[in-house]
Amino acid sequence: MKAICAQCPKVKWLSSYAVLGPYDYVDVFEAPDNENAAKVSTLTRTDGRSHPEVWAATEWAKFKAMVHAMPA
Repeated sequence: MKAICAQCPKVKWLSSYAVLGPYDYVDVFEAPDNENAAKVSTLTRTDGRSHPEVWAATEWAKFKAMVHAMPA
């Protein structure tokens, strides 16, 4: 976490969850772009104990606005 905060100062950590299923935990963060998200993934992977995945998400209100702005 210290490395992520130091190397990705624009990333905002939102929460972490312990989950049941194929993964032990899910971390939720907000990054200004895919490059910063990839840095978080890479830094997480370098500790050797995890297999990170980055799933981009769009806030629901922004998604609806995007869909409504598309041509019919």
